[in-house]
Amino acid sequence: MAKRPTEAQIRAAKDAKQKKVLLLLLVPFVGLMAWQGPKTYNALMGGTPPPPPVTAPPVTPTTTTPTTAPGTEPGGLPESDPQLDPLDGQLLSFSRFSGRDPFVMPSVGSTQSQSTGATIEVNGESEDVAVNDPFPASDPTFKLVSVTDSAANIGLVSGTFSNGQETITINVGETLVLAADDGTRYAIKVVSIAN
Repeated sequence: MAKRPTEAQIRAAKDAKQKKVLLLLLVPFVGLMAWQGPKTYNALMGGTPPPPPVTAPPVTPTTTTPTTAPGTEPGGLPESDPQLDPLDGQLLSFSRFSGRDPFVMPSVGSTQSQSTGATIEVNGESEDVAVNDPFPASDPTFKLVSVTDSAANIGLVSGTFSNGQETITINVGETLVLAADDGTRYAIKVVSIAN
């Protein structure tokens, strides 16, 4: 029966195999370093120093007039992008078209109506109010500042609201109750928007 190798013999065989592989790989590595080593060294160390400047023979001074390239002002840079003449059928120029908000749906129809006022009810009495007009007619305390398709912005004829804002928005169909400093209460309802 064959004797099993001991652990020391296995390790010695493994070490011998690794040394042979190392020696085989060492030869190409040394050759590669001999071939690429100077290039790598120069790249890492910043290359070779620049050659000394070449001195030109002395030149006798002469006067010359500076020449400029076509399309160049004296002392300026030459025109690097000269305008070329267009060929037949080529686009001569273009301009931007006016854009529109992609989130706003265009109205259906040829004309878009502009809201000019609203029907507003104050304490149960309604009246038609134009933009920038005061209301109610019996006690002009408020003013219609602006309108949208679904709401009206109102302000005071003089002063601001107690929260410091100059206008309050009331949606169509909504009723807002406001109290004055003297205790007078105003129930304001936007009935509809006029076009």
